Amino acid sequence: MSEAKIVFNFEGRDLTIQCSQDDKIKDICQKFSTKIESNINSLLFLYGGNKMNMELKLKEVANSIDINNKQMKVLVYKKENDDFVCPNCNTKIKLNTEKLDDITLSINNIKDTINGIKLNIDNIIKLSTNNNISIQIKNINIVLNTINEDINKNNEKLKNY
Repeated sequence: MSEAKIVFNFEGRDLTIQCSQDDKIKDICQKFSTKIESNINSLLFLYGGNKMNMELKLKEVANSIDINNKQMKVLVYKKENDDFVCPNCNTKIKLNTEKLDDITLSINNIKDTINGIKLNIDNIIKLSTNNNISIQIKNINIVLNTINEDINKNNEKLKNY
């Protein structure tokens, strides 16, 4: 598969790691952590605002723009005993990772549903007659309402957190 590079931003500095789009994220992040002489388990890797799934391949994680550019940018933060430090006041913040993982999973499910809707709309435009379009659009509207409810639930979870 095609060669690529990941630009890791850690403590305000960029460090580029060359890799293949077929490489697992875990292996690429391990190269980075070795290069900065740090334990991979003490680091948090974020891509697109989400924690990276270490078991997936680069081509499964990167968005289409980054795949075409053969480059992606990853933010790296140092973990401190599952605490995060507020950048403004330096107060340690204890995060409940179970709740965050639950919210992240829910958001990923919503993203998958939205992508399915996009494909459905494309198919409606290409294949349907006028009579069928209104019925299918009504079904899409029902799905969009469900997505909206899921987003509202996630917002409530975040407010409660």
